[in-house]
Amino acid sequence: MISTGGIGTYLRCLLAGLSRRDDDAEYVVFLQEKDMESCPGLGVNFRKLACTAPPYTLAEQVRLPRLLGREQLDLIHHPHYFAPFFGKTPMVTTIHDLIHQLFPALCPSPLHWRASKWVIARTARRARLILAVSEHTKRDIVEHVGVGDEKIRVTHNALPPGWEDGRAPMPEALERLGNAPYFLYVGNHKRHKNLQLLLDAFADLLKEAGSARLVMTGERKSLESVLRFLGLGEEVVFLGQMPQETLPGVYRSALALVFPSHYEGFGYPPLEAMACGAPPIVSDAGALPEVVGDAGLIVPRGDKDALRNAMLRVLREPVLRGTLAEKSKERARFFHWEKLAAETQRAYHDALSCSSGRVPASPSVSRP
Repeated sequence: MISTGGIGTYLRCLLAGLSRRDDDAEYVVFLQEKDMESCPGLGVNFRKLACTAPPYTLAEQVRLPRLLGREQLDLIHHPHYFAPFFGKTPMVTTIHDLIHQLFPALCPSPLHWRASKWVIARTARRARLILAVSEHTKRDIVEHVGVGDEKIRVTHNALPPGWEDGRAPMPEALERLGNAPYFLYVGNHKRHKNLQLLLDAFADLLKEAGSARLVMTGERKSLESVLRFLGLGEEVVFLGQMPQETLPGVYRSALALVFPSHYEGFGYPPLEAMACGAPPIVSDAGALPEVVGDAGLIVPRGDKDALRNAMLRVLREPVLRGTLAEKSKERARFFHWEKLAAETQRAYHDALSCSSGRVPASPSVSRP
């Protein structure tokens, strides 16, 4: 899943960190054939193997367990709760969020929702340890999956080494904006991202500050009817699907990232923005307050006026903007790839030592 959105970023960080640790373990990294050239520079104790089964398929349920069995591994780490149903290899799994379980309307069908609940419960039972990417996700797992607190470790997400490199190129669409100030949204256009609220708030902001722009990743088509209804035209700029290496330049020039999501198990875009010194404006939903802390502005979920007012403050108050930018960079340093690797490696060793079924006590972990 290394080319799959946030999970892919998580994996690149984890592999980079593990490959730099002083460890006598041997690692086998299972990749799709198209991804075999990804994650370069791993240590000599890493070996890549191709798996011809894509994620979320019946083929994955059959071929991956066979491959694991042939390798005779001591432990397998599944980076998502959709682990194979069968197989005897002891496992650790990472659960990023419970969005499909908590919001059935976001699933393609009631059958999909029921299947996801069954899969996550089965995976949670089989795993020796569960890694949650935030304290909020850990609480959700305890409450909604019924897993004991002692079986879950929090290993916060991180960014790959050198991610915020200042040499990132600027997309042509932003070059055409010149010096026009812009707010930024990065992410998909799924319903829980609450983009209609964002556009409503931005349309209201333009009535008081007509020079601002809103820059969004993704395509215009999915939001065309909302834009037309609100009378928004060239004030909203769409960047399409952005290469990861281009994003730092987009973040660095933004007034702020605006991210009013209804739910996030972590929220990578606010962390990416903070690392580049772009203050995040987020809703008080899910793990977003946990990630952002005092480095951004947090508004009540679904409150259009509060969102507009937060954007106006950032636009009109350069001192506030500068203060939040500095706090953002400082806070982003907590979510470090070396820390993620160290905590995950500790979980591997603890999982290997609990063959009797007793999980070692969770170590004390610093909080952001």
